[in-house]
Amino acid sequence: MPQLNPEFFLSQVFWLVITFSFLLIFLWRISLPRISSVLEKRENKINDEIQTAKKLQTEAKKIQEEIDQQLHTTHEQVVKLIKETTNNLQSKVSTQLQAIDSELAKNIDESAKAIEKNKNNTLENIKIHIQEITKLTLSKLTTINVSDKEIHDAIRTIQNKKII
Repeated sequence: MPQLNPEFFLSQVFWLVITFSFLLIFLWRISLPRISSVLEKRENKINDEIQTAKKLQTEAKKIQEEIDQQLHTTHEQVVKLIKETTNNLQSKVSTQLQAIDSELAKNIDESAKAIEKNKNNTLENIKIHIQEITKLTLSKLTTINVSDKEIHDAIRTIQNKKII
């Protein structure tokens, strides 16, 4: 094997040193600065994006707080509006109920008066019919002549005793 032959060691070492020197210089001057600049750019970009994300996060928190505050305020306004509407409706309903109650009381009074009037008219009609029936009955059963005034007085006496 020619690699292990001792007479070529010096030339192999020479080319080895030249190749590794060239490789070292190439990496040190060209490749490593490019790699390090790319890494720095990436790191700067990541840091910028992290800072942007933090700013956006704080803005989002502020917006969320504003939304929560607006929701709370809106909720309070809705509750207040519901209470006001309920109170207004209750007052309207109570006013309408009072109007209906007064109208019903008026109708009840009118009905009671009409019933009393009908009752009195009916009683008067009954009295008249009783007088006529009594007069006819007495004239047919007996030969006694009784005047209308006597019959009327007798009916009044009986009525005062609450028989009729």
